[in-house]
Amino acid sequence: MIEPYYMIDFSASDCMFEIRVNDIPMITMNIEGQAATKIPINQAISKSGKQEITIKVLPLHGKSSLSSATQLNYTIQLYEVFNNYFNFNKQLEGYESPKIDEEKVVPLLTDTTTFDAEIPYQLRDYWKDGQDLNHTDDLNLKLRNAYLSLGNIINEDNYDLFSKKMANREFNMATSMYLSDKASKSRLNGLINDFKNGFDTISLSKKAATIYSAYGKKVALKKPNGEPALSFINKESNEELMLDIEFYLPEGSDQFEII
Repeated sequence: MIEPYYMIDFSASDCMFEIRVNDIPMITMNIEGQAATKIPINQAISKSGKQEITIKVLPLHGKSSLSSATQLNYTIQLYEVFNNYFNFNKQLEGYESPKIDEEKVVPLLTDTTTFDAEIPYQLRDYWKDGQDLNHTDDLNLKLRNAYLSLGNIINEDNYDLFSKKMANREFNMATSMYLSDKASKSRLNGLINDFKNGFDTISLSKKAATIYSAYGKKVALKKPNGEPALSFINKESNEELMLDIEFYLPEGSDQFEII
């Protein structure tokens, strides 16, 4: 079976930027210099039809205005995967940021566009029936507690419970990437092996901000530079392992769940 695979091919320079698909963050980066790559976006496409792409271009962290070197360009590309071979099919929508005049203060660039996608799978989009988090009391405190609770589960080596909590997220990732059961289990087991091999010190950024997504139905904590707020430190190697997750609140519940 041919598997459609949607990608964003982007290049960026001298800015902090975010790209969302259907209001789900795909990538956030603070780029001093230049960077270019492709990233898959199938995990944000839960059904066939029209998809929305939004971009936000901000000054580098710590600055107040975009520079003449600021740039963000992207195209949406469709690949067809057959027997693990990626074949380019066609190019869809794209965006090219305007030239910035440094004599003017430009604090932000935004753009929204749409494209049509056809997919053969169905994701677990339980968050669509979740609570509107814009009206949740003490959201930041409750969210921090949810992150710390997950960290404690990992530190207690309760990997069965950890796997259970990650199940919906991993199902969506595996489904949208067309992974076999073996490859899907290998993804999660690789993360668990990292935890077992010394990534056991929890770090939850005190400066983390609450970032809403999925039109107010999902939420995450992010550092000021856009990185995930939750990470684990290996003290021997001084390496950091960041865990990028999002939560939602099922209707009638006060317990955050990972999605």
